Amino acid sequence: MAIKKWGALVAAGMLAATLALFGCSSGGSNEQDSSSASSDTGYALIEDGKLTVAASLDFPPFENLNGDQPEGFEVDLMKALAEEMDLECNYLPSTKFDTIVPLIQTGGKADVGVSGITITDDRLEDVDFTDPVCDVNQSLTVLTGSGYTSAADLAGKKVGAQTGTTGYEWAAENIKDVEVVGFDEMTAVFAALQSGRIDAVAVDLPVANYYVKNAYTDCEVIQEIPTGEQYAIAVSKDNPELTKALNKALQAVRDNGKYDEIANQWIR
Repeated sequence: MAIKKWGALVAAGMLAATLALFGCSSGGSNEQDSSSASSDTGYALIEDGKLTVAASLDFPPFENLNGDQPEGFEVDLMKALAEEMDLECNYLPSTKFDTIVPLIQTGGKADVGVSGITITDDRLEDVDFTDPVCDVNQSLTVLTGSGYTSAADLAGKKVGAQTGTTGYEWAAENIKDVEVVGFDEMTAVFAALQSGRIDAVAVDLPVANYYVKNAYTDCEVIQEIPTGEQYAIAVSKDNPELTKALNKALQAVRDNGKYDEIANQWIR
């Protein structure tokens, strides 16, 4: 930071007062951008001292709102990682799932994106990912007593899924003559199933199990689909040191048992 030069001082008291001004900037050119890389860590943050997270907060047990507070497996995991990095974890208001990766790619609003984001080749073209944080499969859910027992029974039917998800892609690619109906939020998908607008839901198995157990008890999971997906944290390709720091923190919480505590609470 540049310091203004002053003329001769007429008194010791004025000298002390002037020295107190040396820490202040006289204009915008001297201010440090809060998103610039830290010399200590090597990575950039949207807001100094905070890990800013973009997520779709309707994807329990990974992310959900309890009142106005985010909760879930990935919420607690992100808090644990931020703590390891001596940062505060700050969740943005709920973000549409299919806009999270583009938001991280563009930069400027969030440091990382989560929400059960599966590592895929297409997404790897746009963002970097940390080491995997969770392994999952897909599933199909229907109304209890519907008569559907497998994907084969849904040929030519309407299957709902959250737009931009691997569940949407799987249904479109693997169910014969299916009409896949996209929704912005997972709650809307299950509401459509309950009202008869769609015949089934394609979604990650832990999410299906959560909704069936806790909210839509008139529904049932009829098939687990072994897709072998892995969730990870999306990070800008322009911020590789942040990816490294998150991987280091992830290994630390695995080693100290915090990961298992969080997983046991939410997904095991």
